[in-house]
Amino acid sequence: MPPKTPKTAPQAPLGGVSGLLEHVLVKSWLDNVLSPATRVSRRDDLASFIAYARVKSIADFKKIKRSDIIDWRDFLIGSKEKPAFAIRTVKRRMASISKFFEYLCDEKIIDVNVVQGVERPKLTTTEGATSIISDRQAKDLLDSPDPSTLKGKRDRAILATFLYHALRRAELCNLKVKDVLEREGIKQLRILGKGSKERYVPVHPVAITRISEYLAAAGHGNKKEAALFRPISNNTAADFLKGLSPTAVYEMVIAYGQKVGIEKGNFSTHSLRATAATNALNNREDLRKVQNWLGHANVSTTAMYDKRENRPEDSPTYRVRY
Repeated sequence: MPPKTPKTAPQAPLGGVSGLLEHVLVKSWLDNVLSPATRVSRRDDLASFIAYARVKSIADFKKIKRSDIIDWRDFLIGSKEKPAFAIRTVKRRMASISKFFEYLCDEKIIDVNVVQGVERPKLTTTEGATSIISDRQAKDLLDSPDPSTLKGKRDRAILATFLYHALRRAELCNLKVKDVLEREGIKQLRILGKGSKERYVPVHPVAITRISEYLAAAGHGNKKEAALFRPISNNTAADFLKGLSPTAVYEMVIAYGQKVGIEKGNFSTHSLRATAATNALNNREDLRKVQNWLGHANVSTTAMYDKRENRPEDSPTYRVRY
């Protein structure tokens, strides 16, 4: 018996990556994902696999063999001398494609999930790959925007929000004015994290001062539904809901980093999150509290920021005496 095709599925195969991504099966699979960020990453992972495997239609997934998945995995890994992608990226992509194959099995499009059982690369370190910056660099970065301009006021508030609260870029971009609120007599940020998990983080005095100065200058502090951090141009009432894009925030952080002499390299907006987490742990904050502060589901993820046992200045090297 031929595989059962959902009644709503188009009968004619859709050619090309963009066409397949609009297929009703793909859209149904993605729509089931609650987190917008996860939905985007899975869509990108599927697009990458479709391009690599030269899949032209949903029916072509029946032709994919386990050996093809192994070849794809090895392509993603590359070599020791020249890795193609980070190990975490390889693991995520393989997990995404495995979930899609599971979905195709559930829909009776294919019989077996050929990704399942293919060995995935192991992380060789417990430390995070994101670079952190020094306390001196963090202070320089916080003071780098011009406080006399609206853009400078906004950017000073953004950098303080990153460095004092360890937010993810998407979390910062999604903040609304109403998310700066008072709970139990304390100013707090309401943050919508991964998996639509909500958490509340007390606002640092430096950050709340800068946010207040920016809102007073920008003029949208009384518009609760407005985006907290907005583009400087098109500052009209109709655009109050529109916040800064993740790309704009990334480019802004990189520009100020270069201004204060931070090499681009692995430096990114996530470096500010990693720096804040590392700083809190180095100042003897409890690991579990930092886990909740960051919105991590697993404490092992938080532990990657804990450098206390691996600080070079505390190495046994300096305990050797002759």
